[in-house]
Amino acid sequence: MRTSSLLPTIAALLAFASVHAQEAKMTLKTARPGNLFAFGQKVSVQTEAKDPAWRVTDLDGAEVAKGKGAIEIAGLPHGYYELVAKAGEQTAKLAFGVVADHSAKEPPSGRLNVDGATAWLERQGRHDAIAQMLRTAGIGWVRERFSWAGTEPEKGKVAWQQYDAVAEAFTRHGVRVYQIFHDSPAWSHAGRKNTRNPADLRDAYAFAKRLAEHYKGRVQAWEVWNEPDIFFWPDLSDTFAGLQKAAYLGFKAGDPTLPVLIGSFCRGRCAFDENLFDAGIRDYFDIFNWHIYAPPDAYPATLARYLELLKRHGCGERPVWLTEAGIRLQATLPDGEITAADERRQADFVPKSFAYSLAAGTDRHFFFVLPYYLEHGVQFGALRKDLSPRPGFVAIAAAADILGEARFLGLRQEAGLTTFAFHNGKERVLLAWSDTARETELHVAADKVVVANVVGRRHERATVGGKLKLALGPSPQYILGVGDETLKGLDSTVRPEGKLPANQPSPIVLRAQAHVPTLDKDSDSYVIGDEAFAYAVEAVNFGDKPAAGRIALELPANWKAEPSEAAVSLEPVGRVVSEFRITPGAVALGPQRIRLKPAFDDSRVAPAVSSFRFDLARVKPTKELALGLDEPGKWQRNISGNGTMESAAGKEGGTRFEATFTAPGDRWCYPKSDFGRAMDFSAWQAISFEYRCHADDEATAVRLQLIEPGGACYLTPTGWKARKDWTRATAAFADLAWGGYSPRDPNGALDLRAIRALMIGLNTPRDKAWLEARNVRLVRLAE
Repeated sequence: MRTSSLLPTIAALLAFASVHAQEAKMTLKTARPGNLFAFGQKVSVQTEAKDPAWRVTDLDGAEVAKGKGAIEIAGLPHGYYELVAKAGEQTAKLAFGVVADHSAKEPPSGRLNVDGATAWLERQGRHDAIAQMLRTAGIGWVRERFSWAGTEPEKGKVAWQQYDAVAEAFTRHGVRVYQIFHDSPAWSHAGRKNTRNPADLRDAYAFAKRLAEHYKGRVQAWEVWNEPDIFFWPDLSDTFAGLQKAAYLGFKAGDPTLPVLIGSFCRGRCAFDENLFDAGIRDYFDIFNWHIYAPPDAYPATLARYLELLKRHGCGERPVWLTEAGIRLQATLPDGEITAADERRQADFVPKSFAYSLAAGTDRHFFFVLPYYLEHGVQFGALRKDLSPRPGFVAIAAAADILGEARFLGLRQEAGLTTFAFHNGKERVLLAWSDTARETELHVAADKVVVANVVGRRHERATVGGKLKLALGPSPQYILGVGDETLKGLDSTVRPEGKLPANQPSPIVLRAQAHVPTLDKDSDSYVIGDEAFAYAVEAVNFGDKPAAGRIALELPANWKAEPSEAAVSLEPVGRVVSEFRITPGAVALGPQRIRLKPAFDDSRVAPAVSSFRFDLARVKPTKELALGLDEPGKWQRNISGNGTMESAAGKEGGTRFEATFTAPGDRWCYPKSDFGRAMDFSAWQAISFEYRCHADDEATAVRLQLIEPGGACYLTPTGWKARKDWTRATAAFADLAWGGYSPRDPNGALDLRAIRALMIGLNTPRDKAWLEARNVRLVRLAE
């Protein structure tokens, strides 16, 4: 997932230009928002230059029109185009698109949509133009952003700022808005650092209720937090569960008909998700919500794991929205722009992403992201700074138009050829591509069909005996009007359309939190030693009647709690915090959970769940075996392409690795020790080592990786912060996760009987960094 938050103030997006690129002083402009023309409309371009010579090329670079003087072009087919005009020594370039016109039709509520974030990424005054572009293209939903901290900097004092204008612009043009907030004002968690967790759940409830009331009719759905399973929510699932429940009740109090999404999951199935659902979240969301930035063919397996989780908790029939799916493109040109080849990659990605998503069972899909958006040198936007379209935006419009209702019918994948079948509400449509260029013959069961390229340019094609000869390559093509027999032999496993639930949530919400300073986000656990710690349970009654009950703690074996349970009495909108003292039992591997067992007259009151793990670096091994890796000769250079690495003996033992990076991009250094054969680590539980770095550096992470003979890597996902003093690190094998950058593992799990190599290294934003490692050992920690 993306590596940083979208911030409401992004200075780089305040610049406005009238053309995509230009030289000297010549300018080109149109009267159409974003230079987006409706099919059948004459393309008219204005310039102050006299009698310019001009030419228009299509997506493939082929010339489709040229002239001298007035720039007016009639009869252009659907597609993406670039106009270059010259007058004397001056040259200007303008990108534009021709799309099917949906502006006069009923506002769509289709399955193919965009994440806009325009309240944060676009300046005031441009939202109306963006809304017009979406309505013309037939894109019915836009995902937006909202700031609680920005609109309520002081408790009770609300200023709606740009968010009203954004909602009104989209509503005026019939585009449905789905909003999300994922921040909180400082006053809501005063005195606490490294958290966004409101201290009092009633504040979150009141905020959500106010949002639902104020934006009723202008915002059609709300999401509670973006990607809480990673750093956007620095706390753990136990506190997020309380926020999701309180906000859900608030939204429903403000507008009972308003659909509410669960906070978007982006890591794939993980401990955060499991614990959240075990905390009884099922009655506190209407729509499941996930994100992915992997190749599209990885979507089905990822969603299948989420669907299994939903089914296990009795909510497998709910709607599923994929609300962020994008492609990372390195901005190698000035001003954060990408090459023409990468723009084509984005366009080709669009229908593939849509197809795999819908086939996997997604009900509504949102491309990330609509506007120009540069993050750490990576460009995501389907539009340029001046709102002119990239080929990717025209591809989104083409997919929305051609696929229409996008009812998935089936899929065939064989010998590098991929074919999806959909019904658009009027006719059947195939979407096909090949891994390599080839001539192929498709059975289409029709006398003639229409073939369209990735940006919607259509050609009518005759067939022979119901078969179509077609040149295919990595760029997808649509085949419209195929017959029913085309579906024979397709994998037609189709998830039924999701249905909104009739939830019956309890108005009583419990939220638990341990007063422990160290959190492990990857395992969704508090990191503890053998010392006792404080554990607080907040109970809030959002109902209109008093409530009373008891809270008991279900503890791991040999753990103790003082007291063991607490009585709770709550007035309407009342709040009680019960304090417990927890003493852990003997050290154990893996997660240890405390579960709150509520006993109220209202049997719907959901539990709360907190997870803990012991700090293995503080645990004395019961058995250990040195791997003999202290000598520099045991390690091979392994560093990202933008850096160089040197190794030498450390002054205090072990090996020192020095990394120097000279260009932007991903910066990593992972020296590798290859054992020369598969080693059996199955008798051991972890690897322990000591390390120190150039400085105490919160931005630099030290990680360990194990490599199987087939190349699959398993790593400590979060790792350890860089420290200038010697620090002991212990990585339990059970905690290692497959690295998606490495080859896929056929059995999907780390095989400790076959470990070929080990890596210890770092990820850093620094130009220079160093790491020393010593005493690498296999260990057993508990019997």
